[in-house]
Amino acid sequence: MVQATLINHTGAREVTLNELAMIEAPPPTKTWYPIAHFDVYRTVAQTLQSAGYDVGKERFSVARDGHRFFGTLDLQNRITEGIGLAVGIRNSTDKSFPIGFCCGQRVFVCDNLAFTSEIVVSKKHTRFGQDRYLEGLSKAVASLGQYREAQGHWINRLRSARLSAEAADSLILRSYEEELIGPRLLPKVLGEWRKPSYEEFTDGSAWSLWNAFTSVLGRTTQATQPAKAALMTIRLQRLFSENAYVDVPQERRGLPALGEQPAGLETTGLDGSPD
Repeated sequence: MVQATLINHTGAREVTLNELAMIEAPPPTKTWYPIAHFDVYRTVAQTLQSAGYDVGKERFSVARDGHRFFGTLDLQNRITEGIGLAVGIRNSTDKSFPIGFCCGQRVFVCDNLAFTSEIVVSKKHTRFGQDRYLEGLSKAVASLGQYREAQGHWINRLRSARLSAEAADSLILRSYEEELIGPRLLPKVLGEWRKPSYEEFTDGSAWSLWNAFTSVLGRTTQATQPAKAALMTIRLQRLFSENAYVDVPQERRGLPALGEQPAGLETTGLDGSPD
């Protein structure tokens, strides 16, 4: 399962890689050095491949007469069984936003300028912007190994943890009391937990409860308020990591207790501020 989402709802259109390569960047000025969209994509693809990551499905779109570029890449490398990695890219040649790269388990890229994931790199189109982007990109890709390990442990712990109905209801109530979800989403999360939309999430595990939350957020908040959805997901992850309602003995799993969060679990931005 890879969750790379590319949404075009404010005028963007999907293009092929060959079409993307035909779009040229305008000439630079004294302070602004735009980079062709294809060069941004190629830098990402080559960096990933050099680090041993295999690119699978790719989607690209452009907007504003080709001046704005958005893309998602599904990686064939897995975090754990059934869970893959995804990458998001964006670039502009009209001074509207900096060069961007994001990666993680969930990636959301939209032509309304929403751009979210666990690891984010952003660099301005300055004289040395391309070099700084490559440097930030290389550091982000290098950090993916640690991210995969930490996230893989966390997901496997949730998959191993069985929740009673009372424990699950209590955790959902806590998420409401701590204002992680509001009264509008509370019954939706309960409904998704008790009657999951997907067969794979009917096993009563903490992982199934996590997917009840994220499925509801994806349908209700992600598309219209991506920044809010990202913050809610981070806070929910902390709540799940502190969860004590686990029926499976920790020593039997050979993994840290849910309250012992692995280092690097909440990597929300390697370099989130434009430079």
